[in-house]
Amino acid sequence: MWAGRQHNARRGARAFSLVELLISLSLVMMLTLALLTSYLFIVRGDRSLQNYGEMNAQARKMLELLGQDLRAATDVTNFTTSTLSLTLPTNTAATTTQDVMWEYNSVDRTVSRQDNSGTATLARDVETFIFYYANGNNATTTSLVEVKQVQLSLRMLRLVAQSVTSEYVISAQYTMRAKSTAH
Repeated sequence: MWAGRQHNARRGARAFSLVELLISLSLVMMLTLALLTSYLFIVRGDRSLQNYGEMNAQARKMLELLGQDLRAATDVTNFTTSTLSLTLPTNTAATTTQDVMWEYNSVDRTVSRQDNSGTATLARDVETFIFYYANGNNATTTSLVEVKQVQLSLRMLRLVAQSVTSEYVISAQYTMRAKSTAH
């Protein structure tokens, strides 16, 4: 009799019941789902951080170049809220000049700069872009002759896995030191 009990006890200890197996599999699946969700969240966050860094770098480079152009500009030949055409000296004596045009293309969502050497796209994924113009007294102007200060505002926007990464930029107000306001 004792041998029969040992045989039955060994038999029960060798296998899991169906309920135990289902519970174990459910726990493993929930743990796997939690790990996968965490991984996707981290990947999305990393991509958003990369996008923010890229947009920030584009904005800094664009504002630096715009500031250089505006400080050196000897004349404004045309302007709208999305374009700005300047005359810039090409040598230190300012005996020769070139025309430079800054333009926002709302269809391509890009900001570009065109000069004698060609066109360079300085920012992509630009959602909104506006140039503001002021005279020497810091009052808004629509006169080519009076324009002495320029400021820009833009918003860059990228979508990653239903998550928006955006960069708002409002530039300093640049004063065109080399431009005369008398024609």
